[in-house]
Amino acid sequence: MNNRIVLGTAQFGMNYGINNKRGKIPYSEVVEILKFAFDNGIDTLDTASSYGESEEILGKIIDNSSLEFNIISKLPNVKNEENVESIFYETLERLKQKKIYGYLFHSFETFTNHQYIFDIFQKLKHSKKIGKIGFSLYYPSEIDYLFENNIDFDIVQIPYSIFDQRFENYLPLLKKRDIEIHVRSVFLQGLFFKKPDELNGNFIRIRDKLKTINQISKNMNTPIASICLKFALMNENIDKVVVGVDSIENLKENIRGIKGKKIDDKYFNLLRNMRVEDENIILPFRWKFLT
Repeated sequence: MNNRIVLGTAQFGMNYGINNKRGKIPYSEVVEILKFAFDNGIDTLDTASSYGESEEILGKIIDNSSLEFNIISKLPNVKNEENVESIFYETLERLKQKKIYGYLFHSFETFTNHQYIFDIFQKLKHSKKIGKIGFSLYYPSEIDYLFENNIDFDIVQIPYSIFDQRFENYLPLLKKRDIEIHVRSVFLQGLFFKKPDELNGNFIRIRDKLKTINQISKNMNTPIASICLKFALMNENIDKVVVGVDSIENLKENIRGIKGKKIDDKYFNLLRNMRVEDENIILPFRWKFLT
């Protein structure tokens, strides 16, 4: 089961997440986190050149250890006719790798505005510098576009959580095409861990849902993080779940959280019915404030 977890590394290189009070994780603790992840069967890391120093930190630690991971990185938003190959090779240099498992468009707008870049991705894949090419997406309409234009990609990363189930109907279609499905934001950057009565503004609308999740957690004697993780892992169409951590204890909690029995059907069905359609709530980059 642990090999279905992808370790997100944004917190290694920058301040990230509304519940992250510490800021960037100290280097020495990142070393501990990577070793613990490796020793516990996590074999894939998710990073990006836009995650501050994340790639450099990963490269330094892995190069000075016996740790081995499949690494997925992402092309930053390209606005001009930049040398995409140079950007990619700079990522390889920072990571101190000869090749990486996956390389994604971080911005779908970059792809639609500069479709020639996809040819470069294919060239790099053909030269075995990249194992799988694909996209990090935010909207189901982006998958529609890829399908309608017969774009041949191997891997996709999408948001998915108890609240955000917009891609649910697309998962079987992606699997039929042998596309590897990774989901992120299962904790919605920590929104699920907020105290319901402390929510304000637009988030008042999910207060009752959050109270119900807290009650399910209490009834099951299971942490909310475990419920969020298991909800995604119980979906047979999802290959891997990207999980960021803000400490080694956080990683240990998450690994403990996926063990044990599945969510009971009665609770699982309740959670399936908690989807939220308001994108101002389920897309963190649209959040204006949350205290």
